[in-house]
Amino acid sequence: MKKRIITCLILTALFGWAGIVKADQPFVKISTTTKSLDLGAIPFWSDGVSPTVLTVRVESNCVHGPIVASITTLQGVGGGYITPDRISIRTPATGGFVPMAKPVSISETTEGSHDITADFKIDTNIKDRAGRYSGSLAFTVMPPS
Repeated sequence: MKKRIITCLILTALFGWAGIVKADQPFVKISTTTKSLDLGAIPFWSDGVSPTVLTVRVESNCVHGPIVASITTLQGVGGGYITPDRISIRTPATGGFVPMAKPVSISETTEGSHDITADFKIDTNIKDRAGRYSGSLAFTVMPPS
């Protein structure tokens, strides 16, 4: 009888420990406040700053590297395009607007959950066609350095 009780306690302790280890696995999850981003109408004579602010939510239980943003060329529905070098992003970590010709680090290495607010600026010119443009904006978690 004593052997059985001890065995049951040991198994319970092991299964309990396994459950704790599984629950404590490191994770990082990124989401945004919206599935699509409408940068609004930006006339070529303006400063190009979009009125839209995007919030990137980072949920994490561990140290993670910077979050990097990248964007594809925006294709106009009726023709025309806007290349990533004409699209800039600003977050508290960038120190101002940074062109997105290459992926841009929008946060620092940090631990735990946090939000990142991002503003966008588009350099428009008179040759750009009016209308809707579409493309993809991606956020990637880098390993901590």
